[in-house]
Amino acid sequence: MRNILILLSFLPLSFCSARPIVFNGDTLPLNKEFKKTRCGTLDIKENIIEVSGIACSRVTPGYIWMQSDETSKYIIATDEKGAQRACKVKFTKSIRWDWEDMSGGVYDGTDYLFIGAFGDNEETDGEYSIIYFEEPAIDPVNAPEVTVTPSQIRYVYPDGRKHNAEALMYDNVDQVIYIITKVYYDVCQVFSLPFRLDYGDEQQTLTYVCDLGVRSDLGTSDKNQPYKGFHLVTGADISPDGKYILIKNHNNIVAAYSWILLWTREEGESVAETLKRQRYPENISCYSYEWQGEAICWLDDCTFYTTSDADDGNPPIFVYKRPYPEGLTDVQRDDVQCTKVLIDGVLYVSTPGGLFSLDGRRAL
Repeated sequence: MRNILILLSFLPLSFCSARPIVFNGDTLPLNKEFKKTRCGTLDIKENIIEVSGIACSRVTPGYIWMQSDETSKYIIATDEKGAQRACKVKFTKSIRWDWEDMSGGVYDGTDYLFIGAFGDNEETDGEYSIIYFEEPAIDPVNAPEVTVTPSQIRYVYPDGRKHNAEALMYDNVDQVIYIITKVYYDVCQVFSLPFRLDYGDEQQTLTYVCDLGVRSDLGTSDKNQPYKGFHLVTGADISPDGKYILIKNHNNIVAAYSWILLWTREEGESVAETLKRQRYPENISCYSYEWQGEAICWLDDCTFYTTSDADDGNPPIFVYKRPYPEGLTDVQRDDVQCTKVLIDGVLYVSTPGGLFSLDGRRAL
């Protein structure tokens, strides 16, 4: 077994998702804008193991929130280097375990963190929820541990079935939560629920949005038969301004077939309309296979992170960057003296250097 694990540890060097992917019967175009670098390593002794969800802090820029499907009791924050824990958030009450993804978002001018407590590998549970709470400020010196009181939205699927899910994303534009199921050798499905603060304990019913791809792309579960279709979705995120959607999968059986797909949302579209229309996503060419790679989050339009669920070592943290368009800046990441302001229904970042949109564009 040890020899097998050693062999698998070299797979990221051998397999890259630049391999073609078939989606709705067509081979997807490669997006070569992003460049990938290793920015850090998560110290699992200091922090948590089996990271399955991450989200960039909007209250305290420069930090990344992480949650574990192994622990499912608290979350932590580190910088992008991952070596030292900056904050640990505990909860005042017990909530559903098996956390699989997390996302950050703004609702009515307040920053929230969302945790998808909806893992159900055997599809036997049926009790699913979205945990949410106001994002706390991160102060490593004066408040290394914080306790919050979470709320949760209980839900069921519209088909009346039980589903396993590992991907959660929140749209700042329409204030809608999206959940994506994880399915082996079949298409994954997207569901939605408008976010509100007054759901209470009543069980909500999600709305079906669409399938991701088609069954004919996938082949069979025969390990010896290559296939190039998209299934096994493990993470997703929407950029802060709502313009870009990332959805990733992983396949530990055939490592070559793991990808990150990028959708670009057109003006006036909902996320649901973007995912349903027949204009295909792009395949992020620089992404390479991560063992149990489940976690992904946007910082802004031009930067996102991934890390893995690996529990057999200290998993790397990767950053993916593409050039900022001429005249744009990533000031909201580097300038800690920033606040969010709502102007005519649009959220901006106010800094000593001026007013910027969430993706870094200077407001006129």
